[in-house]
Amino acid sequence: MLSLSKMYRPITASPFKSVPEHCEVAPCEALKPFIRCFWGTVLPVKEFIPNNRDGIIIPDTCMDIIFYVNHSENRSDGVFCGVDDRSFRYAPEKNSANALISSFGIRFYAWTAALFAEDKMDGSKNGRFPIEKYFSAIRRELEPYIFEEHSLLGRKAAAEKVLMKHLRPECADSDLLNAIYFMLENDGRVKISDVYAHTAVSEKKLERIFMRNMGISPKAFSSLMRYQLLWQEMVSSRSFDVLDAVEKYGYTDQPHLLNDFKKRHTMTPREAVEFAAKNK
Repeated sequence: MLSLSKMYRPITASPFKSVPEHCEVAPCEALKPFIRCFWGTVLPVKEFIPNNRDGIIIPDTCMDIIFYVNHSENRSDGVFCGVDDRSFRYAPEKNSANALISSFGIRFYAWTAALFAEDKMDGSKNGRFPIEKYFSAIRRELEPYIFEEHSLLGRKAAAEKVLMKHLRPECADSDLLNAIYFMLENDGRVKISDVYAHTAVSEKKLERIFMRNMGISPKAFSSLMRYQLLWQEMVSSRSFDVLDAVEKYGYTDQPHLLNDFKKRHTMTPREAVEFAAKNK
């Protein structure tokens, strides 16, 4: 499982963002195979400011537990987000002018959230649920620390202790991990029949395994992975060439790549890269 997290580092629409309202920090070594990052507000409570930036959520093939804390009213809301297969724009909810707001998120790889959850992930795709639907014990144990700790690193440390307590690595499905590894080795450009052949698992069984653990089919996940790998290359390579990418990622032609990317990202590649560069 550690090899998967080293091979695949999914990113957001603004992978360079580091502002007071949002920052990402890496997990401890023991949790690196399971947690992509922790993220949220980095300012102390007396300096919290409402997050009034509009943004875009793209399919990053991850799942998130998110705590939203209103320190002025001493209350919190929480949500669990399943794997998304489409992008959407968001605007923060309106809060009173003097409200002190913070957030804290735990971002799981798509194949690891189930190792902490109390229920199967069937039906979680594109979903927003109360945290307790899948992680009632984690919410109950972690929420007091979210109020007590006002720094991102303090919350991260508390979350790591709680997560280590509820991690069940023995429940990892070897057929699932084998299929994902095969997809990664081939940059997501696989025929689904080849995935079944590689894992020596029947179509119906592998479909059930993916749905139970990630709430998404093998074919859909492979397609999202290809899009994510393409997006990572776009923002990391100064010499990115669309025609080279067509061949590398198995698209029919350039329009096929551009249409597929825009369907996932709601922007053209140029617009997406410019948006990422502006949102640092």
